[in-house]
Amino acid sequence: MSNLILVVEDDNKTSELLRDILQSNGYRVIEAKNGKEAIEHTVKEMPDLITMDLQLPVMSGLDAARAIKANPVTKHIPVIAITALAMRGQDQIALRAGCDGYISKPFDVDTLIEKIKGYLPQDK
Repeated sequence: MSNLILVVEDDNKTSELLRDILQSNGYRVIEAKNGKEAIEHTVKEMPDLITMDLQLPVMSGLDAARAIKANPVTKHIPVIAITALAMRGQDQIALRAGCDGYISKPFDVDTLIEKIKGYLPQDK
C-alpha cells in the first residue's frame, strides 16, 4: 500500500501540480484548502505526511501545524511547509511552529520528492 499524503494548498493550480507530481511518484493524495480542513483530514485520515502551505484562508498553515503537533494522536505525522513566503527567517518560523521541513515555491520537483521520501517510512 502506498503512502498517503495530505496536500494543504488553497491555490488550485498549485494543489493540482502537487497532486499530479505525488501521484506520478506512487503516492495516494488527499487535499485540503485551509488549515481547519487540514486538521479535520489529519485526524480522520491519518496521512503519512502533510505538505502545508503557510498562507491559507480560515486558519493559517502555521496555526494548523501547531494544532497537529499539539495533538498526541497526530504529532508524529511529518509536516513539510511549502510556501512562496521566502522572507528571511520564514523557515525558522515554520520549524518553530512544528513543521519538520521547509520548501520554497517555486520548488524543484526532484528536491520535493527527495525531501518527502526522507520523512516517510520505506516499508509501505
